[in-house]
Amino acid sequence: MKKFASMILAVVTLVLCFTLSACGNKYVSHYSATLMVRTNTSKKASVSFDTFSGTYVIKLENNGADEVFITYEATLREGNIKVYYDFNDEKLNLFDMETDGSVDSKTETFTGNKTIYIIIESDGECSDGSFSFVLEKSEK
Repeated sequence: MKKFASMILAVVTLVLCFTLSACGNKYVSHYSATLMVRTNTSKKASVSFDTFSGTYVIKLENNGADEVFITYEATLREGNIKVYYDFNDEKLNLFDMETDGSVDSKTETFTGNKTIYIIIESDGECSDGSFSFVLEKSEK
């Protein structure tokens, strides 16, 4: 009976490891935060927090051949944050923020049916931040 219970426990552990792991994700979020509010759809994403430390990954989807760009807004009361994006398997700097910083801009144009990753990385603990990203069709 003990051997059977050990075998069941081992199988359950393996199943949980495979189903809860981040297999297939190019980037993985790992952070500590207080009062963090997040939303993420295929076209829009936002995150705001009271305190934040670590890395938070956002995934947007360009479903189709349309040309798109990302408009973004961000504010930060205290700390240092770097924001990157990855479109064609290359992690590029989007913007850096420091204490009492804000930004309101847009990215270059992206084409193709691809996933666009936005990576928010802090340099230590940050406070009172808000970040918003919207995938929009480019008008020709």
